[in-house]
Amino acid sequence: QKSGDWENEAYVYPNLTTHDVKCNDPFWNSACTSDYCAKESDSTERTGKIMSIPYLISAVSSPPLGLLVDRIGRRALISSLASGLLFFVHLTMAVSHSSPVLPLVGQGIAYSCYAAVIWPSVPLTVDKKFTGTAFGVITSVQNIGLALFPLMIASIYKASGNTYIPNVEFFFMSCAGLGVLIGLLLNRLDRRYGGKLNGITITSDDESREDAGFANAEDEYFSPLLHPG
Repeated sequence: QKSGDWENEAYVYPNLTTHDVKCNDPFWNSACTSDYCAKESDSTERTGKIMSIPYLISAVSSPPLGLLVDRIGRRALISSLASGLLFFVHLTMAVSHSSPVLPLVGQGIAYSCYAAVIWPSVPLTVDKKFTGTAFGVITSVQNIGLALFPLMIASIYKASGNTYIPNVEFFFMSCAGLGVLIGLLLNRLDRRYGGKLNGITITSDDESREDAGFANAEDEYFSPLLHPG
């Protein structure tokens, strides 16, 4: 059906691409490419649901994971394993053409594990009078990454012919690989300096606190004797 605003009865685009179609424009979504725009809308909604998977997993699993870490320790070890899991997640996203649901589940698990160990590690490794400063520094570094990474990803995207896969995923793989190496170094340093990170947290109502004999204030918070190895 011809619109009163159209100049011609028909329009022919021999080299039409997805970048040319503007589904917010009635010219496209009401007549020329109505089926395409309807499917694009459905795909956008489905993509939003899929991309929410890591955050839903984190919201549900973070509290029990935090409780588990309080009971078993292994903070440095878990952080290394989380980085390793992220490495394989991004490798799968880079080379596989299957559904992204399973890799995103892995990403959610890795994020939850990492969040459960990174923040509790601060008071274990920093003097009490510098705890606030340490949290501030970590938050600052985190936000610097959030500011710079989109710029780096946009540059990779543009250099890759306006495509995300596989080069953007390779970039994330390299970041995860670096995280694994840092995690291994962290575990080595933790063993050298008493095993605070991989030790078990002692809560105020834990019976093992009484067994510790209140030797000193540090023993009330963690037990390096329970550090593995």
